[in-house]
Amino acid sequence: MTASAEEEVLVTVGETLGSAAGKVVAAAKRTASTLTDEKRKIARAATKARSSARRVINKTKRKTSKAAKSAKRTAASAKRSVKRVARRLKRR
Repeated sequence: MTASAEEEVLVTVGETLGSAAGKVVAAAKRTASTLTDEKRKIARAATKARSSARRVINKTKRKTSKAAKSAKRTAASAKRSVKRVARRLKRR
């Protein structure tokens, strides 16, 4: 092999290695960006799930407290009514 032939081989090998390295880097970048997108999507989904769970819990709490208040009110009303009837019976 002559000097120019050797140089040509080295240049060809260098170009081949360079293009292979470029492809590897490009693939890695693509994978990283895909993973980042997926990570964002997962984080968004988790946030939405947490938000909806919080909303459901708060709604349930409100309904429960309303039911408890209603029950207390009904019990108090019944108690007053019983007392009223007892007073009327005493008067007779």
